[in-house]
Amino acid sequence: MSKFEVIVVLPPTPPERYPEALAEAMEPYSALEGKYDAEDPNGVPWVEELRATGALPREAVLTWAQVADAYNSAHGYERLDDRKLYLDGNGRGFWQREWNPNGQWDAYLLYRTEGAHFPYRPEAAGDPRLWDTDHPEGYGRPDRLAALPHRCDGGPRGLLDLDALREAAARFAAEDHDAWTAGGWQPSHWPFRFTTDRADNIARARASAVPGFALLRLDGSWTDANDWRPNPMDAPDRFWSYTNDYLDALDPDAVVLSVSCHC
Repeated sequence: MSKFEVIVVLPPTPPERYPEALAEAMEPYSALEGKYDAEDPNGVPWVEELRATGALPREAVLTWAQVADAYNSAHGYERLDDRKLYLDGNGRGFWQREWNPNGQWDAYLLYRTEGAHFPYRPEAAGDPRLWDTDHPEGYGRPDRLAALPHRCDGGPRGLLDLDALREAAARFAAEDHDAWTAGGWQPSHWPFRFTTDRADNIARARASAVPGFALLRLDGSWTDANDWRPNPMDAPDRFWSYTNDYLDALDPDAVVLSVSCHC
């Protein structure tokens, strides 16, 4: 099991739909064994269609057990049919799903665990299109960006200040290098191995500041660091370069979100 960060790009989207649009974009890469519908079956469109056929009571408050019986009966699905609607231990309906060869995650959160990832432009303060989550204290690594003002978990690309994030990472790398060469510990929390080349450490810190481990692109395709390095032990410099160029070239209204995943 591991945790990793994904940058997800969505088309221009109202902020109230960010979670829903994110779920739709992430779904093809789910490694979950079952696919769930809503927690409450009442008001779900396809359940209401079953009501309309008379397979379910029109006025009753339904449970998933009632819905599963009606759904499976209507389709002729028997007890061992993989297509049937099952019930989990909490009585919620779900469908079995074959192993997904594209599966990448089994849980995700619409924020980065150590703190809000993206600085935003000062003039964007208060813009409702910026997504900001209350991050639980003491969860994840220390937040090195805590001193940076104007941070969020995502929003339209034109409101985000990715260069500010890159320059902050470059400053941190310079500080870490200088502390190390002055007799401290070799920095180990970076996604690359520090060397005695100060300029190279700073350049790689700047390059790796924005990308996470993976990028979910606007066209729905997934790429990650492992796709871009010939040796699994190498730092994914080519992936960082590609991701930075991709994000910088986006339309200003495209939505960019920082997502923490588990698999």
